[in-house]
Amino acid sequence: MSYLYCGGTESLKTNVSDLLELLSAASVFQLGALQRHCEIICSQSIDLENAVSIYRTAKAHAASVLSSFCEGFFLQHMAGLLEREAFRSLLLGPMGARWVTEMGSGPKMVPPRGDSPLEELETTLARRLRSLYITSRV
Repeated sequence: MSYLYCGGTESLKTNVSDLLELLSAASVFQLGALQRHCEIICSQSIDLENAVSIYRTAKAHAASVLSSFCEGFFLQHMAGLLEREAFRSLLLGPMGARWVTEMGSGPKMVPPRGDSPLEELETTLARRLRSLYITSRV
């Protein structure tokens, strides 16, 4: 409400879960400046505990800069994140990868289809490696 009446977000101090709700509302009501401000605060507040919820909210509301930031965070903190059920669930889907049997072969692991966070992490890693390669050649 402060944003709507005063037009500023400088005094916005809240916890991450409230901030994610505010980001969602800003997206729904097309308040781009407020949404971007929420994204910035989320990127400053990300940790192993809230990274998955921030990422899910960013993806749900097409916050591509925040999504990319989360993907970078995932790559930097992969070891710690893999110990967390929420992160494993994000990567493998709610029920994890599933076993399927194909004709002529035995059972094998198949990840869920659709926008896979694993594929997005791979793309982010490839983009960063390409950028490092290009800057090292200059």
